[in-house]
Amino acid sequence: MGDILCTGSAEPVGTAIDLAILAEEAGAALYRGPLVSTAVGGPLLTVAGSGAVDGALLGAGITGLTGHRGGDGVRVNGTAEPVWELDGAESIVGELSIDGERTVVVLNRDTPGVTATELDGLDPSRSLGRVEFVDAVPDVVITGATALAALRRRGDLVVAAELLGVAQRTFDQTLDYVAGRIQFGRTVGSFQAIKHRVADLLTQVELTRSAVYGAAWQLTTAPESPRTDTDLAIAGAMAADTATAVTRAAVQLHGGIAITWEHWAHRYLRRAHSVVALTGGAPRYRRRLAELVDLEDGHRD
Repeated sequence: MGDILCTGSAEPVGTAIDLAILAEEAGAALYRGPLVSTAVGGPLLTVAGSGAVDGALLGAGITGLTGHRGGDGVRVNGTAEPVWELDGAESIVGELSIDGERTVVVLNRDTPGVTATELDGLDPSRSLGRVEFVDAVPDVVITGATALAALRRRGDLVVAAELLGVAQRTFDQTLDYVAGRIQFGRTVGSFQAIKHRVADLLTQVELTRSAVYGAAWQLTTAPESPRTDTDLAIAGAMAADTATAVTRAAVQLHGGIAITWEHWAHRYLRRAHSVVALTGGAPRYRRRLAELVDLEDGHRD
């Protein structure tokens, strides 16, 4: 598992397809560990000579962080919230602007000037927190458009595959439920309205699977191709829509029992909506897709 998440060598142990499979299974199991932060930061840290990262990741839409270079190196200031997977994290991985240049920084949680506070979130199966930086000195500073693009691509793939796993597991368990639940003397799944609803959900899940693994294949075979970025944007948008739609439907198809927070369907609903909220969801990927289409049209002109 660590080789797939953190490989950054010239001859990687695992491909992007392996990473997608791992992330899908993690989503299906509501994995509590640092999957996203390790998958995103691990390869860059390995290349930088810092080994694998067992850390936390700054969420989407982080503002208020600043960095500057001085005679004694880079220093980071500001407050980051939300921070993913903070519980038990040894390092914190984030992207910010330093002197106008997009930069990835990695800071040890025990670094002077770093104060981490754990917070309650919508999804109790994934830890969140707030981190304050006061003249904190990063352990690793990585710049360059190529490195940052690689980070974002892996992050987009992991999130899309995780949401696919959430959707698939939710669909499978819901199908089992409606096939066995007796109401009005017959199984719930035998009613035509339920059949149509389940068929629509299956179609949505399978289309998303094709999009996610198509993007994983592109990332494996042509990691820097414009087609890869397009496929990742499509996969991200579809996975966000599908995970939220399937988990909402699961709650409805289970009836009142699924409204309780302890019920498995409610836990998957929380994971799906939490991931979507923290990553920007389908609108973010659609904006990215529109930008890529405009860029491609500009090149044709």
